[in-house]
Amino acid sequence: MSIISNKESTINTLPPKANFFYVVRNNAYFMLVSLMIFSYFYNLPIIGYSVKGDNELRLYDLLGLIVLTLFYGNYKFYYYVIQKVNPLKWLYWFILWSTFTIISTLLFAIFMDKMSVFYQSVLYLYHLWIFFVTSVLLYVISFDRYKLKLFVIIVFSLSSISCIIIALQNFNLIPFLWSDNYYKGYRGFLSGTLGPNKIVTGMFSLINFIFAIGVFFNKKLNISKVFTVFVIVVNIYVLLLSGSRTSYLGLLIFILFFSFYKTSSFIFFGLIVGSLFGFLLTSNNNLYEKVEEVISGRVINKIENDEDIENANVGELYQDLGAGRDRLSINYLNYILENPEIIPFGLGFNNRTTKSFSAHNMYLNVIKELGLVGFYFYFGWLINYLLISFKKNKGEALALKGLVFSMLVTLFFGEHLYIYRPLFAILGIFLVVVNLLISSLHENETITSK
Repeated sequence: MSIISNKESTINTLPPKANFFYVVRNNAYFMLVSLMIFSYFYNLPIIGYSVKGDNELRLYDLLGLIVLTLFYGNYKFYYYVIQKVNPLKWLYWFILWSTFTIISTLLFAIFMDKMSVFYQSVLYLYHLWIFFVTSVLLYVISFDRYKLKLFVIIVFSLSSISCIIIALQNFNLIPFLWSDNYYKGYRGFLSGTLGPNKIVTGMFSLINFIFAIGVFFNKKLNISKVFTVFVIVVNIYVLLLSGSRTSYLGLLIFILFFSFYKTSSFIFFGLIVGSLFGFLLTSNNNLYEKVEEVISGRVINKIENDEDIENANVGELYQDLGAGRDRLSINYLNYILENPEIIPFGLGFNNRTTKSFSAHNMYLNVIKELGLVGFYFYFGWLINYLLISFKKNKGEALALKGLVFSMLVTLFFGEHLYIYRPLFAILGIFLVVVNLLISSLHENETITSK
């Protein structure tokens, strides 16, 4: 079986074949991972409880217990797989370091009498583990080409349904689905079942849009081109509706990467999708007005001086569009420089006992919580996706590397590939998508369930 290394695809032997074929051919494992994927798109609470205010458990919180049980029940097998797939290995190290440093968070919580902060951190660490373990299970199961295709169809279907719900909400055909507290906290932002935060809707749409482009250029998966283009168009529409400026930036980075990476394909693809999307907007004034209203309110009207665009004055544009994030980042940077002792190892995973607000900058946030050690593992994980060699599957390479580049840039303005409460399952769906993309490297060594 083909396993990914840093520089290229190499051939290695998996541990006892009985373990491997049991996981790949066991439909219960496939159903469990499929339900986990569903839970990433359905973030409405299942159970409410109270530790720090009003807290909630979601479907993936409950399913995650089963996922972890299966993982640790056959730990040696999964550990072998993790060690052979560099992105999984680096993320595993990052999670282990996060788990170790939560001891520091506990000590701070005890000393400052803020145990509720620690309990919340434990839940976030649990999310980090179950998102990761689910992605490992999915990676192994995807050696079955038939199930790989089913996973792609599941993601496409759930993404399309989510986009349709959000579109219908914007036309007052479906009500706001979250509680009154969420309505007040997020000013009634319409996001279907994804989570009432602009970055959640924007990033889900961006990730699924890029994933669909990768699938579009994959001839071996045999996914309907019409269905794939539909997924692309509806995700662009919802991305624009989200008003998430960080997601807009991510889209711009990917488009620039696409245009340089595959110029001829970009022109051809852009004409097709651009024409369809343009027709969609111009044929329905309500659709156009919704998009124009969001972009004008969230971007155009925020820029105080038009010359900043003409002169590419990044600093001024960041101040205008960043909603105060430049001040948050500077505040965080000053805090780190004033407390240099935290730079090597950090204050502890999700330690908010001393500085409770977010930096809206993953680079600074990782150093503050996990130090340079955590920084090394976290960004080493993302960089390792760029080192994967795709010799034949140019579509997957385009999508994977373009997605990672867009994340590396946008993480300067957010922590969307992390596990804070307002982010819900963005990290979960990101791990699903990247593992489906790298699974294409196994095309010559896959098995089938038929």
